[in-house]
Parts: sequence; C-alpha cells; structure tokens
Amino acid sequence: MKKLLLLFILPFSLAAYTLNFDKTFEIALKPDTLMTNITIAALKPTEKEVLQKLTSFSTYISGYKDITKKGGTYTIYPEYKYENNRRYKTGYRGTMHYQISSHNSDDLNTFITTLHDKKKDFDVDISLSSVSWQLSQKQKNGKLDSLRLDAIVWINQYAKSLSMKLDTTCKINKISLTAPSFDYPRPVMMESRSVAPATAPTPEQDEQKIMINPQFELECQ
Repeated sequence: MKKLLLLFILPFSLAAYTLNFDKTFEIALKPDTLMTNITIAALKPTEKEVLQKLTSFSTYISGYKDITKKGGTYTIYPEYKYENNRRYKTGYRGTMHYQISSHNSDDLNTFITTLHDKKKDFDVDISLSSVSWQLSQKQKNGKLDSLRLDAIVWINQYAKSLSMKLDTTCKINKISLTAPSFDYPRPVMMESRSVAPATAPTPEQDEQKIMINPQFELECQ
C-alpha cells in the first residue's frame, strides 16, 4: 500500500520546477536640476590672508539666495619651490569647494557670470566643472516607486499567464529588487579662467533613464 502511494506522489513531485530570471524596467524623463561644481583657489604670502579671502568668498556665496549650495569645505597648505637642492616656502594656497544647483538654468548662469565678475574683486581663481542636468531626489523617488509597482504587477500577470498556457500552477516565491541605476549624459567641462561664462554653453536637457533589474523566482507544478 505504501509503494502504491509513492507511485502516485512521484510523478507530481517530478513535474514541479523553479524558474529564476530577471527583467529590466526603465523610464525616461527630463531632469529638473542644473548642477555644477565650483572650486575657489587663493594664493597668498600668509595662511591668515588665504583664510580671509576664502571666508569673504564663502560669505558672499552663502548670501546668494537664488541657488542651492552644498559643501563649503576648504583646505590650506604651504607652497614650496626648490633651488640648489633646498626647499623654500613661497606662500600658502587655499581651495574651497561647492556644489551649486538650481531648477532654473537662468539663475545658475547668472550666478556663474556674477562669480566671474567677482573673482577680480576677491583676487581668487574660480574653476567650474561637471555642468550637467541631474534628476532631483524627488524625481528619483517618485519614479522608482512607480517602477517597483510595475515590476510587481508584471510578475503577477506573468505567473497567471504561464499557469494558463502550461496548464500548471505557478506561484511567486521571491522578488529581489536590486539597487536602481541611472543613465546620465556626459557632463560639460569648463573652467572660468579660460571660458567666459557669458559664452559658455548650457547643456541640453536630454532625457535620462532610471532602471531597475529585479530578480524573480517562480515555482510551477
């Protein structure tokens, strides 16, 4: 009797199988934030003079209301030259870094132009780099939630469709949502010392992609 029962169970257990696969879900949208990185550099005979220059510029940037600022970190270090196998201190160099952004490209370009005019007043060098449109965190969060929902709806529909076509019962064992990826265009690189901001290009607001690649596990029997 036990042998007969085993013969009935065995075909059903052999017919069960597991499917593991992944699928990419993506969405394209135009970014809403123009962003650049700014480096301010000052070279002076004393450490105190360098600090004064950086502080003055920091105060000016902090008071500018039409853009978003992050950073303000700075370093000050001695400069040397070598003559006749001896090292001589020539002064101090300080650098300060900011990330600047705005939802309005005109506001950011106006700020860049103003910086270019102010660098003579403050006697500093200013470098701009990585001028590009970026997706804001608000954009990312909203679209990621939508993509995750799309993935869950899709796998449920796929499991039902597979069950009907194969005349089996397929159930979802696992959905693994991995970290999203973002397709950014290459940023525009420029330096204010060699390119006047009034003639510097504003990058095109090209569409960027947000992608997720979830892993699915189905069990069918």
